[in-house]
Amino acid sequence: MLKLGYKIAPEQFPPSELLKQVIAAEEAGFESIDASDHFHPWSEEGQACFIWS
Repeated sequence: MLKLGYKIAPEQFPPSELLKQVIAAEEAGFESIDASDHFHPWSEEGQACFIWS
């Protein structure tokens, strides 16, 4: 059975924006959320939240 998920990017958006994206994905019917666990941003302008905390 096919399940659709949504990928959030903690290295690109601050936590407040990620929360908005997750809520919108849930409201749109996505069944799961996937998040990367980068310790450092990919660029100087990026974010680096530690999702396991």
